[in-house]
Amino acid sequence: MTINKRQGAHPSQAANATARAYLKEHEQHQSTSSTQDSTSHPGLGSPPVPLVPFENITLLEHFLHKFRLQRLKEAKLSVFISPMAKANLQALDEDLFSLKEKVQEFLASERQVMLILGDSGAGKSTFNRYLERQLWNAYQNSDPIPLLINLPAIDRPDKDLIGEHLRNNHFSEEQIQEMRQYRRFVLICDGYDEGQLTSNLHTSNLFNRPGQWNVKMVISCRTQYLGQDYRSRFIPDGVSHYSSLSLDLFQEAVITPFSKDQIEDYVEQYVPLEPRSWTTKDYMDKLTTIPNLMDLVKNPFLLLLSLEALPKVTESQQDLSAIKITRVQLYDTFVRHWLDVNSRRLQRNVLTREERGTLDQLLEAGFISMGVDYATRLALAIFEHQDGNPVVEYVHMKDKKTWRAEFLGPDPETRMLRESSPLTRNGSQFRFLHRSMLEYFLACAVFDPSSHHIDNEFSPQPGPDPTPAQLPVTDGPLFKRNLITEPSVIRFLSERVNQHTDFEKQLLAVIEQSKTDATAGTAAANSITILVRAGFHFNSADLRGIQIPGADLSDGQFDSAQFQGADLTGVNFARSWLRQVDFGDTQMDCVRFGELPYLKEHAAVIAVAFSPDGQLFAFALRDGRLITYDTTTWAQVHQHKEKSVVLSIAFSPNNRHLALGSESKTCCLWDNVSNETLLVMEGHTNLVRSVAFSPCGQQIASASDDCTIRLWNSATGACLFILDHLGAAVFSVAYSVDGQRLVSGSRGGTIRVWEPKKGTPVDRWVVPCVGSSCVALSADGGQLAFSTGWGSSKIQLMDTITGELGLILDDDGNEVTDIAFCPFGELIISSGKDRTVRLWDCSNGQLISRLSGHRNWITTCTFSLDGLKIASGDWGGIVRLWEVNANRSNSNRQDLAAKTRTVAYSHDGQSIISHRIDGTIQCWDSSTGASRSIPSSSTFDVRSVAISPNGRWFASGYEDGDIELWNIRTNVIERVLSGSILSAVTEMSFSRCGRWLVSCHGVWATRLWDLDNTNDQGKVVGERLNLNCSSGYVVFSPVGDQFAVGLPRSPCRLQLFDPRATDLSRPLREICLSDTLCSMDYSPDGQRIVLGTEVSSVLIWDLHSDEPDVILKGHTDEVYSVVYSPCGKWILSGSKDKTARLWSGDVDRWSCVAVVRGCPEPVTSVAWSPVVPLEFVTGSNDGSIRVWRILSAEAGAVSVHMRWGSRIGRLCVADLTFKGAVGLSPIYRKLLVQRGAIGDPLLPKSDEAEEGNVE
Repeated sequence: MTINKRQGAHPSQAANATARAYLKEHEQHQSTSSTQDSTSHPGLGSPPVPLVPFENITLLEHFLHKFRLQRLKEAKLSVFISPMAKANLQALDEDLFSLKEKVQEFLASERQVMLILGDSGAGKSTFNRYLERQLWNAYQNSDPIPLLINLPAIDRPDKDLIGEHLRNNHFSEEQIQEMRQYRRFVLICDGYDEGQLTSNLHTSNLFNRPGQWNVKMVISCRTQYLGQDYRSRFIPDGVSHYSSLSLDLFQEAVITPFSKDQIEDYVEQYVPLEPRSWTTKDYMDKLTTIPNLMDLVKNPFLLLLSLEALPKVTESQQDLSAIKITRVQLYDTFVRHWLDVNSRRLQRNVLTREERGTLDQLLEAGFISMGVDYATRLALAIFEHQDGNPVVEYVHMKDKKTWRAEFLGPDPETRMLRESSPLTRNGSQFRFLHRSMLEYFLACAVFDPSSHHIDNEFSPQPGPDPTPAQLPVTDGPLFKRNLITEPSVIRFLSERVNQHTDFEKQLLAVIEQSKTDATAGTAAANSITILVRAGFHFNSADLRGIQIPGADLSDGQFDSAQFQGADLTGVNFARSWLRQVDFGDTQMDCVRFGELPYLKEHAAVIAVAFSPDGQLFAFALRDGRLITYDTTTWAQVHQHKEKSVVLSIAFSPNNRHLALGSESKTCCLWDNVSNETLLVMEGHTNLVRSVAFSPCGQQIASASDDCTIRLWNSATGACLFILDHLGAAVFSVAYSVDGQRLVSGSRGGTIRVWEPKKGTPVDRWVVPCVGSSCVALSADGGQLAFSTGWGSSKIQLMDTITGELGLILDDDGNEVTDIAFCPFGELIISSGKDRTVRLWDCSNGQLISRLSGHRNWITTCTFSLDGLKIASGDWGGIVRLWEVNANRSNSNRQDLAAKTRTVAYSHDGQSIISHRIDGTIQCWDSSTGASRSIPSSSTFDVRSVAISPNGRWFASGYEDGDIELWNIRTNVIERVLSGSILSAVTEMSFSRCGRWLVSCHGVWATRLWDLDNTNDQGKVVGERLNLNCSSGYVVFSPVGDQFAVGLPRSPCRLQLFDPRATDLSRPLREICLSDTLCSMDYSPDGQRIVLGTEVSSVLIWDLHSDEPDVILKGHTDEVYSVVYSPCGKWILSGSKDKTARLWSGDVDRWSCVAVVRGCPEPVTSVAWSPVVPLEFVTGSNDGSIRVWRILSAEAGAVSVHMRWGSRIGRLCVADLTFKGAVGLSPIYRKLLVQRGAIGDPLLPKSDEAEEGNVE
């Protein structure tokens, strides 16, 4: 087909016309392209393409030239910031490189596939369009042809990827065959995840085989879509189709979040795109001032949404630091802005009379609301007809009678709305700008925000509207679709709940409807899941008869809730608060609680293991016992005692045998069927710490403190190899899944890799001096995880193929004691001395869940072989069993909360101040539980806080002895009390009038401050404390001007002082105490003091008496906090025994009328509301804050209900009722009995509430 100008002949007219068209188009493009590229992207313009004689132009080149012009026109980018990337998911965020340069290196190399990973909205598609444009700009005849392929738009991408794409772009079969034989391609494959693909496209398309397509592939995918063994989906095969994967042909990169400099560069390019009143500095000021916004906009797509939203967000806002921006608010503002801009564009355009009439009708109806309605209906149709596949293909003559025509047909109104919506078009294919935009509009189909407009959605919202709620339409997605499987949609809707109180009312109405309407079950399950995720509290709720099968109620609060007669089939209650809940007559099939009953022994658990078939579970104890359980019933099937302590156990691949490593310096083989020792393998000269079976079962590895690893024949017990660890005791050993590698970790911190079939080390594979105490190898052998040093809480990931260090997993916990990989997927668990098991996603380093409940430091942890269960054993003899899927539910993970030291109400009762031992201070709304952090201006930790009764001062005492006085009304520090005593301020109390402040400074002294005197330096009160005793306690009398100082030890005394006295060295009165003091408070009339003691009693003391009037008993451990109610008729005490007790009485007659159970940790602080009668707050060692209300019930009984509590991420159950309930698994019943939540007359008494009835 060459256009030839042969000797003596003339070219045809068609050839001349084709050549002239080519040259004309080329010259026009050269002019346009150079101008655009030099303007939009300085330095990125295309080099001039040399003009070729038209005699050598082929018809194929002409078609490619037209295709090139079309793609350059469609691939324009208004803003582009070159992304930074790292080598793989495990690489450190500090080890970054330019993705653009790395792709250029790839294209110049012999590698064939480059995988680009990134989070949703990270800029993968934008980079792909940039790359396509650059390759087309530089394209010359016979260069590799760049093809940007949208994978979801290809019907069979695994069979004919290139051919189908070229046909879609109108290339003929002859041209396709010619290109297959003679041309090279750069395939830029976008949306592997959105196409829901799992196959290896390079392999299935036979790329780079003889006679097949000659390609290099750049393929992008969302990180969240891939599992742990994702590389096998992308690595090309070797020389032949049947060869193993060839890693040297593969490369990958992970796009990292924007840095601050990249954000600023983006803003600089964004500002000139339209006439704007804001400068780059204006945008950056707002981005850095609004709390948490800079973290949000590190994602490029959310950055764009934020820039569009910021002018609206900050309009008329005085205090930017108080603005709270959510994801759904950004999308709302972006969509309204997008539609408004397009509305104004249409009004400026030259339109036909018919088009102008259509536009006028749209404007009259409200263009923005009509646009939102169009996009919402389209998203709903995509989920209904395509199950969420984002690409919609429409060819009018073929599809005019399908559902697509309603949205993509030629009707003027449809066309205007389509062209004004946030959609992109590629030929006949349409899609939303981003997957999250599709999910946003599906959320709009559940709740339409445009019909519930609020004046300023970024300001605090008004209280509940008393008007009845209008129920959602029953044919909408809330009723028709299981939204629980769409976590992004649930997140949008949960944010909507906090934005629109009428949506909250609608969801509650749907739940109520399900009581009488069986068809509302799906909608009710969706509704209650959304509300729980939004933080709605169902405490004291009437949920009798609701039907919510499959609802995800993880992390929910259901104190004193009534579920009688409800359908709870398949409900997930993981990490929920369930206290005084009535489950009578409920349907509870497949209900999950996130964990299973624990196994209790009376010796420390040293090692645990599941059998490969999952039917057996074994653990070894410090007293030498080896115990095996049946995992179906969790009944013990065997127990025997070894002669020495077993330190490590491992099941054989056939499930029949156990390898045991012990303190006796031997490795033994135990038969689980005959219950006998088959082999005793001797040779080690010190204890054996770790054992492992090879995947084939023919070899056993044992690691010893004698600095060697021995490899044994599992059939004969013969020693095959001795591997020398060069003078370091070996702590751990593990085989790769293919048995080709053995990994070991030593006391010296060195990690080594060996070839077990040869007994030799792998060349150049030693990780020196990491100080690791435990090492784990992933199931596919591709990753190592090891603790970063003795006593460290951090876990380092490493790629075993490249040796590159990867992510560091860190949660500010305590020393890591064990690590295990999930056999399937991307999960890791770790256990620590802080009594917590942590579940991690090793693909991104995120902490998924903290599994709390152990009372002693955890010694070991492991996954079951199906990856569905986790077992952890502790030093106290408890083995806990957790459900993985129930603890992976889509909740917003809370930050790790330190122990609560103090809680206190503000003078008006509207706020609660909490102070934790890590120095953080939170201010809580006493009605809703909404919180904010109170900043500290000091570099020292806060050790105590106090609020003045007159509402003027908030005091924070620091570790260095300084006290800051904040004006509560202005939130400004007005004074700093800085005395000469450099000791931590451990206790403070204000006088009722606000003039005086008394402070206790650690082990040094008590000081009194006169706040009316701005020059006051503080007076020392009484004697200096003994340096060897604990800090004292101070409290002001609520009447008069008296305060008390409690000296806890040597000997225990109570001293009373008058702040007006000139001599404060001697008390007005001193009372000797027989019990160690832990807390104290004045009665409202100032005549008595109530004391909490170390011996679990509460003492009421008349200040005129030498002996206590009343001794209240009931607590079983130290009373950490005690306080009188404002009316004086109640006393509240919090204890180390994990309960709060409510005492009622008068003068010398008091009794306990209620015990508040359910707190999983000691109650450290309690306080009464000064305004709301019978309301109080508790703080606990788990970091939680809970507000309670006292209610009177029949026959004068007292009932205490929780109003709200901060989430702590663990299951809390107490005082549950299950009369008539159907389907509750016996396993979960045993769990609840163990927790003391219910009783079981059939269970041995010693098994009930083994760990206390308040857990």
